[in-house]
Amino acid sequence: MSDINTEAMSRAELVDMAQTLGVDYPDKIGTENLRKKINAALGNEPVALSKAAPVITGNAKERQFEIIISTHEQDKQPVQGGVNGKSFVIKRGQKVIVSESIVENLRCAMQRHYDSEMNMTEVQSYPFQIVREVTGEV
Repeated sequence: MSDINTEAMSRAELVDMAQTLGVDYPDKIGTENLRKKINAALGNEPVALSKAAPVITGNAKERQFEIIISTHEQDKQPVQGGVNGKSFVIKRGQKVIVSESIVENLRCAMQRHYDSEMNMTEVQSYPFQIVREVTGEV
C-alpha cells in the first residue's frame, strides 16, 4: 500500500505519475480509469468489506493454504507470477488462499545478493508466511 493519494491529483499529475510508474494506458483513457490503473500499480486497491481471505487458485484439486506475503518498504507493488499458464497477483500484507503450486512457485523465487567480497547469498524474492492449510471447514 502506498502513501500516495491519487484522489487529490489532477489529470496532468495522474499522467505524470503513470509515466513515472511505467503504467501503460490508452491515449483516450478516462481520468477515473487512469486513477484506478495507478492505484493498482501502487497496490492501493480498495479494501474488501468481507473478512474472508481472497482465493487465488492454481488447480482446484491441490491442497490450499492461507498465506501472507511480507510487506517491504522498498517494494510496495503486488506480487505477480504464474503457474501452468495461469497468472496471479497477490497484494502484500493481506491474507490470501492459494493452491500448493503457487506456494511452491513463491518458495522457489530466489534473488542472489553479493557482498563486497563477491560472496553470494540467496534469499527469497517474496518472503511469505503460511498461516494455515485450508480444509473444508472455514
